Amino acid sequence: MFDKLLHHKLLHEGLEGQGVITKQKVEGMKGDRAYSGFYLGIEGHMKFEDGTEGAFSSAYLDTSKLGDLEVGTIVPVRYSADHKHVVLDVLKLEAKHEAWKRSAADFAEQRRQQEIAAADAKLAQANKHRHHD
Repeated sequence: MFDKLLHHKLLHEGLEGQGVITKQKVEGMKGDRAYSGFYLGIEGHMKFEDGTEGAFSSAYLDTSKLGDLEVGTIVPVRYSADHKHVVLDVLKLEAKHEAWKRSAADFAEQRRQQEIAAADAKLAQANKHRHHD
């Protein structure tokens, strides 16, 4: 494993690409019985246009922040110009997962509002019939 400074530099300045997760291992649970998610270790690779391949790995990735990272998932990566170093772009994964969570929450809120409006309409209809009897 290379040093944290290089890892940080690649995350912020490395070239952007995509890789594929080739191995996944649960390294721990968050909270009791993993209700809050898991910590995963992953390995993967990216294939460069020149035919070479770069490998990456990350440990203790928080699924509640990054989403599901299954084998075969295409993920964003950052790499060095010489293709010697590749890292999982956790910053981009976090942003993508956060946007997905906001979208899911917005959809759920719209659904709740529709259900409330439908229930209010039923009650109004029922009350209308009750007053005429």
